[in-house]
Amino acid sequence: MQTDDEKTAFLEATSASLAAGTFLKITLGKYRGDGEMCKCVATRVAIKDLPHVRFVTSRGRQDLTLNKRSTEAVAHLAALIGTDYLSATLFTTVEDMSLVYSKKKIGQLTRGRPTLNEAPPIEHNRQKAYLVDTHAPYLAELGVTQAGGVVKPSMYAKFRQICRFVEILDQLLAASSLKEAPSPRIVDVGAGKGYLTFALHEHLSKRLHKAPVTRGIDANAGLATACAAIATKTRMTGLTFEATLADAQAPSAFDVLIALHACDTATDDAIALGIKGDAAIIVVAPCCQHEVAPQLETRHGPLAGMLKFGLMKQRHADLVTDAVRALLLEAAGYEVRIIEFISDEHTSKNLMIAAVRSDTVDRKSAAAQLEHLTTFAGLKQQKLRALLGGSDKQ
Repeated sequence: MQTDDEKTAFLEATSASLAAGTFLKITLGKYRGDGEMCKCVATRVAIKDLPHVRFVTSRGRQDLTLNKRSTEAVAHLAALIGTDYLSATLFTTVEDMSLVYSKKKIGQLTRGRPTLNEAPPIEHNRQKAYLVDTHAPYLAELGVTQAGGVVKPSMYAKFRQICRFVEILDQLLAASSLKEAPSPRIVDVGAGKGYLTFALHEHLSKRLHKAPVTRGIDANAGLATACAAIATKTRMTGLTFEATLADAQAPSAFDVLIALHACDTATDDAIALGIKGDAAIIVVAPCCQHEVAPQLETRHGPLAGMLKFGLMKQRHADLVTDAVRALLLEAAGYEVRIIEFISDEHTSKNLMIAAVRSDTVDRKSAAAQLEHLTTFAGLKQQKLRALLGGSDKQ
């Protein structure tokens, strides 16, 4: 049959390109399998110096990775093409080849000039130097890993977030006065399920050989209790969890204040707590910000043509809100970095404000910039400014 001939030719070309070293990648589309729509990309990888093909299937926000020996990869493709996927494109340094099936499952094969003409270096599957140990007991208890320290496919995105968080905090600690501190004190506001709280505490204890005192707080008593039980079970000394709110905390001395995805002005509560607590490091990832948007003037002014659109107004408000927070932190004596926490392919709420206390910050300049910004934006009130004793505009 024509379909078999076309598919056979495609698979033979794939096999030949793998053998010749001209293979770049294969993309599979037009998904017709079970469940949510997904796509698959196959690339070369060396595992223990042996050639393999890595299949990464993306379904929603989850990626499932499957490695096959080159000799097995073609058979795996044969099972996918024409059944789960009705289109496949082979990219080599010599040519591109596409196989597309009609509704009647009749395949049509086309060839063209190569989109890419230089083979990228083969990825090696050597263990990446993660700052997070996949064999850590807390990861298993939190459902991130399974037997043998293997990250569950459904938790890849979360594991990458944990690694990124620890990487950022490791860099901030090295640049702060806490670099030599033997027992840093950490407060994680809105700790949730504790993924990042556990990871930072473990990093400080096992990697940096410190004796941290870490306190995770969350309004959800069930989550706080569950995390406390895991901390006890995994014998993580110095790590505690409790159910409370950031704005209910009397300022007390601590070194690191963390608040990731605290909703709306809860981020302001957390930052104020950190500043009043004289924290050396303050790290927040704002979420769901609604205070500023209603204050923006949408009918007049140079930005009226943009702010009349709801989505653009909210994004502008988010940026203004976080710029005000950053300037308030600078005015309080912190060196501020704005960081992309995780890729925006996973979430649009990916901005992180990282502040390290410093004696070299130009606090007067930050205060002046804050006045210019709030005047231009027309802000009459902003919670963090109020919490720090700033006057609202009348």
